Amino acid sequence: MERQTMLADADLTAKLRESISPALPYGASLIALDILVAVTRASNAQTPLSVKQLLATLPYSVTGVRYNLSQLVADGWLIKSRRADDRRLVRLFPTERVAEAFAEVRRECESQLRVPPD
Repeated sequence: MERQTMLADADLTAKLRESISPALPYGASLIALDILVAVTRASNAQTPLSVKQLLATLPYSVTGVRYNLSQLVADGWLIKSRRADDRRLVRLFPTERVAEAFAEVRRECESQLRVPPD
């Protein structure tokens, strides 16, 4: 690969990484972002995830997911809702805060992709 192309690719990757910062509530860790993405996608598909399903879906430790999930709920990113027919089952839903963050990420990524490489 040509050095200029590799540098341009690295620069674009860095800019895209910066662009996702609105959806990274706790710094550079991608665990919280992956939780938000999984919960939002499932919710929009009309199949909200339970906590158990989320834990099975993500490639992180149970402790790491539970810690980040607790923080996301406490900070208003996600809502936990118990099913009426089975109070033991907790489903997860994104809040408007997630929609706003993802919209900002989309705008940032689109603006970065419109910029021609050097």
